[in-house]
Amino acid sequence: MTRGNSRRIAAAKWAVPVVTLVVTAAIAACGSSTSPQAAPTAMPAVSQPPVTATPPPDPGPVTYVDPVYQPDGNRLADGSGLGTGFIQQITTKDINLGDIPTWVTGTSTPDGDVWVVALADGTVYGYQIPIGGQPSPIEVPGGRLAPGQPPVLAVQGNSVRLATTPANASPNSVPVYLTGNRAAYVDNLQRLTVLEPDGTLWRPDLKVLPDTRVIQISPEKVLVLAGPTDRFPHSALGDNLEATSVVVVTVGVNEVETVYRSEDDVIESVAPLLADVDGDGINDVVLTLSNDREVWIVVASSTGGGVVAISDPVDRLLGWRHLVAVGPLGPSGQTEIAEVLYPDAQGSLRFLSLSGSKLGVVATRTGYRSHEFGTRNFEQAVAADVDRDGRVEVILPTLDRQHIAGVIHGPDGAVDMWSRPLGGTLATNIAVLTRPDGTLSVAAATVEGSLRIWQ
Repeated sequence: MTRGNSRRIAAAKWAVPVVTLVVTAAIAACGSSTSPQAAPTAMPAVSQPPVTATPPPDPGPVTYVDPVYQPDGNRLADGSGLGTGFIQQITTKDINLGDIPTWVTGTSTPDGDVWVVALADGTVYGYQIPIGGQPSPIEVPGGRLAPGQPPVLAVQGNSVRLATTPANASPNSVPVYLTGNRAAYVDNLQRLTVLEPDGTLWRPDLKVLPDTRVIQISPEKVLVLAGPTDRFPHSALGDNLEATSVVVVTVGVNEVETVYRSEDDVIESVAPLLADVDGDGINDVVLTLSNDREVWIVVASSTGGGVVAISDPVDRLLGWRHLVAVGPLGPSGQTEIAEVLYPDAQGSLRFLSLSGSKLGVVATRTGYRSHEFGTRNFEQAVAADVDRDGRVEVILPTLDRQHIAGVIHGPDGAVDMWSRPLGGTLATNIAVLTRPDGTLSVAAATVEGSLRIWQ
C-alpha cells in the first residue's frame, strides 16, 4: 500500500578494518662450507590496496501502513490488476489462523507481500508471500495489540514491524505519523495528542470523538471529528457518542480551525472522507449527517468555506449511510461518491454525482452488507480496479457476507463484474495492497479463522 507518511532513518555507519599483507623471505646461504653464511635479509613490507567497505543499499524511508487504505480516509486504491492473473481465475492463498481475526493489514516489500493479521485477543501473526509463491510465517516485532486494536505497520525495505503506539493512546484510534517524526493520535481521555520525537506531548484545547480516526491533510495538518454528544442514541457505530464539528489542527503550533458544525444534527461517522468532489483542485470533507428522523450526506469545504453540496435525506429509522469512496467511479470516469445505504441490513450500493449544489443518486444495486451493527470496523468496502479493465470497482461483501463482489457504475447502471467466495463469513476489513509495479493484492479473513488472499 503506498500510503502514510515516510520519514528517513539514518543508516548505521559501517567501519571495516583495512587489511595489510606482510610478506617476508629469507635468502639461503650459497657456496662451500668455509664461506661465511649470509644473514637473512628482511624484504620490505608490501601493502595491498585497502579493502573498500560497501555499505548496504539505503532501505529508504519508513512508511506507515494501517487498515484504512489512504491517510485521507478515502478508500480508493492506487494501481490496477492482480499480480498473477484475473481475480475470477486465480487460485487463492488460504491460511488457517486457528482463531477469530479482527483486522488485516498488508504491505509490499522487496522480498514479497507481507500480510499481518490481528486476532480478537490482540495476538498478531505475519506471513510473507513472494509473487506466485507460497505463504511462510514471519515474525512481526513489536509485541501484541490491545484487543480490537488495528495493526499499524512501520515498513522500511524488507523490515516490517508493528509501529510503536503511545501508551496512553485509545485502542480505537490509529495514530498518523507526520513531519518532524511526530505522531498524532487520540488519547484515552478523548484528547487529540501530538507526541514529539523528544517525548514531549502537546494538546490543543479540544475535546474530540473518542474513536475518531485522525485524517491527514498534509505533513503538518490533521483533521478530526470533535464536540461529542449523545443527543441521539444511535449506537450503530459502537457507542452513543457522535461528533458535532470537523476541526483542522496544525501540528507544531497550537492552531485549531473549525471548518464545519452540524448545529442541531450530528455527524454519524468516526472519520470523514477527504477528496476533491467538485473538481476545483481543493479537497472537500464528505460526511454522513443525521438526527432522530433522517440521514443524509454533506460535502463541506475543508478550508472553512461552508457547504458545497447536500444529498436528499432518507429515513434514519431504517439505518445509516456508509460512505465508501470518492473517485473516478462514473461510466466515463466522472467523479462520484460510493455509499452503502443501510449497510447493516438489506444494503444498497449507491453512486452519487454532483450537480450544482445537489448530490443525486445515479445508480443503485441492492444486496450488500458492508457493516455489522455496533462495530467500529468501517473498512469492509474499498474501491479498486482489481480486474484490470480500467474501471474502478467497489469491492464489498454480499448480503450473506460469504462472498466479495466487484461492482461498477457502467453505462447501463450498477453491475456486478465479479464475485468470489471468502471460504467463510467475513470477520475483518477487506484489505488491499499496491506493489511498486502498480499491481494489487486483496485479502480478508473469516469468522471461521481463515485468511484468504487473492494475489
